Amino acid sequence: MKKLLLSFLLSFLCISCLLSTGNAFAKDSTINSIGITNATLSGISDCMKYHVVGICFWLRCSSVECHLEKTLKLDHYLPDTVISVFTKPTNNPWFFANKTLDPLAYKAGQAELQHFEGFNLGYGDENDESKRDLNNRFHEVDIIGNPALAVLSGDNYLLASAATPYMPYYSSLLDAQAWRFPGLERFYPGSMIPGLHDVGMLIIHDWGSVYPRNGFVNQPDDAKAAAVNALRASTIITQIAQPHLYSPLSNSCGTACSAAPVKENSKLSQYQMIYPKIETKCTVFGK
Repeated sequence: MKKLLLSFLLSFLCISCLLSTGNAFAKDSTINSIGITNATLSGISDCMKYHVVGICFWLRCSSVECHLEKTLKLDHYLPDTVISVFTKPTNNPWFFANKTLDPLAYKAGQAELQHFEGFNLGYGDENDESKRDLNNRFHEVDIIGNPALAVLSGDNYLLASAATPYMPYYSSLLDAQAWRFPGLERFYPGSMIPGLHDVGMLIIHDWGSVYPRNGFVNQPDDAKAAAVNALRASTIITQIAQPHLYSPLSNSCGTACSAAPVKENSKLSQYQMIYPKIETKCTVFGK
């Protein structure tokens, strides 16, 4: 399966993403954590957009006296997580996730779907050869803390990440029921009002709707459909109390530090492809 790895960036918050689309790459084609780290760091100079926006003053008091301390007020992007988007449970290009997290999530999701629906998990490429529903694409999604954060942490001139390396925040294999049957998602305004939360603008740049946030996207281009699924899952983890099984990614990165939630067509939500082709620039999905 063709696999794309993207680094997904936010203001104060940044996510890396992996997409599995097409058939151009061998089934066993993978990338390891070192490769992800190196590829992510290759885009730091362009994607971080590091800049000083002001100075913070802190009043520090002891039992004897008070004094002022000064620190720089910073604004920049960080590669917080790796988002993997793939069609089969065994096709996650990230070797670590493929061999450790995904098998466990698949078994749990299989039991969940059997209990509630009475059938097994299907695959996203089952209808590839069908003459019907050629534009109805389905992908699985993983969101895991980026291993590159271990290299970028501990610097007084960088904001802390909201994510933890290797921490799983979302797996559609585990969230099997909601990712296939988005019951409550259909009541969101974005699900009922066409164009309210579309990825892209105008008809020629419409990649797909963010809502309902499930694995199915009506899109003839498989890479664009996978990108929409990546954005859907990332909007889930950057909010609380969503109708899905997930671990929320905090929007706080420390004292007086905040991270922007994911939103479509926003410059605060940017992506850097790092597999199979390493790109050193970041872009906004939908352009």
